[in-house]
Amino acid sequence: MRFNTPVVKCKAIVPRPAIFLALSLFATCFVYLPRLRADQSQQGTISLLTTGQWTLHGVIRTFNQDGTYTSSSGTKGTWKISGNALEITLGRMVLRFNLPLDPNGTSGASQGGKEQTLARVSADNNPTEHERGSRARSRTTIEYVDAQQSAARFVQTYHDSLVFVTGTEGAGSGFVAAMGNGNFLVTNVHVVAGIPDAAFKKLDGATVQGGAPSMAVGEDIFCMALPAGGTPLPIMRGVDSNAAIGDDVAVLGNGEGQGVINTIIGKIVGIGPNLVEVDAPFVPGNSGSPIIHLKTGTVIGVATYYVTNEYDVTTGQKSIRPVIRRFGYRLDVVDKWQPVNWESFWQQRNQMESIEKLTADLYDFFVDLDDNKGAITPGRHSNPIFKSRIDDWIEAHRDRPTPADRLAADANLISFLKTACESDIAIAQRQITYDYFQRELADQKQCRDAMAKGFEEMLNNLRD
Repeated sequence: MRFNTPVVKCKAIVPRPAIFLALSLFATCFVYLPRLRADQSQQGTISLLTTGQWTLHGVIRTFNQDGTYTSSSGTKGTWKISGNALEITLGRMVLRFNLPLDPNGTSGASQGGKEQTLARVSADNNPTEHERGSRARSRTTIEYVDAQQSAARFVQTYHDSLVFVTGTEGAGSGFVAAMGNGNFLVTNVHVVAGIPDAAFKKLDGATVQGGAPSMAVGEDIFCMALPAGGTPLPIMRGVDSNAAIGDDVAVLGNGEGQGVINTIIGKIVGIGPNLVEVDAPFVPGNSGSPIIHLKTGTVIGVATYYVTNEYDVTTGQKSIRPVIRRFGYRLDVVDKWQPVNWESFWQQRNQMESIEKLTADLYDFFVDLDDNKGAITPGRHSNPIFKSRIDDWIEAHRDRPTPADRLAADANLISFLKTACESDIAIAQRQITYDYFQRELADQKQCRDAMAKGFEEMLNNLRD
């Protein structure tokens, strides 16, 4: 039996959750993946990888024959071929890309299941992202050096208020800021949610013990109360009035979880009601970093996520080079904070993690059908929610069923999968209370609704 596969697409908001530590949900949610080239040997993979440069996480990287790589942001790491996959280590994260490599873009994932793309930089168009930003805005060498020096002075002044976030499942950044009448440790919600055993430490290794936690309503910002004292970072009020597009900024944080503070220079390229967009090429590990307005020495936002557009919005064709946009949430416009109870926070985080996993597995079912022209690959689908149903369906078709039995087996499987798209979402809508997770749930529901519609189309095709 072969199913007619409907097109399933859905829009997702990019990395509030682990994107940077995970970083995403997905930069572009659930688009069909291009087929990869076949017949690429291990030696051919090594030759391809170590020739030229590649982009990953919005950073250009050069891979060496000895299993190491260096990046345009100054970080280093390792890579290896394991079985039929390329594994790349970024700090505490390991990204896995199935072989063969496609120079135009090979899809992979982190341990947490977050989608990543590795693409080769074309030889005839090979400026770094720093250079592209510099050329586009005519930044002179002197201006860039001045910005770097301003950022360095800022780090020297406020070094005691810059924070590393580390744990076994990832890394991020944070900072101590003066807000209202007190001091607060500030980072992203997705950083805290992505690192259950998170430790917060200053540059000198001292542990930061946070007090009462809260989450900003409508934004991906998390804070914990701290004692008075020290030199907390000042927050700019009225960013839309006191900062301007073209102003120099620096993002200060734990780039790629390497355990050092980077000063990533750029400019403001956009200001919105609750976001600022910058061209400073921050990367995973910088989630939760302060975005510093260098002219005033104040924080204008919290580095949160980037969007990678791999397709030309006018033609729909895959672009030669992805367009990357980076955003931070503004602190000056937060008007409501939601107190956090740790027990319920982790319950809801785990509930959302299960929902996201099922969404990805259901989508993989569609990909399997599409790749195999309507057939299902035995052993591919391991999610316990529907694995036994798919195994039973495959077994039923091996037993030479009558046409009526075959149709009934098909309808039962697809009906079950359609129900699976909807049931956990409906339960979560009654149980999720934190605004951050409610917004994540809304994104998941949008994807699930598209899939449920696809399954409904398949049922209709069976009935015709």
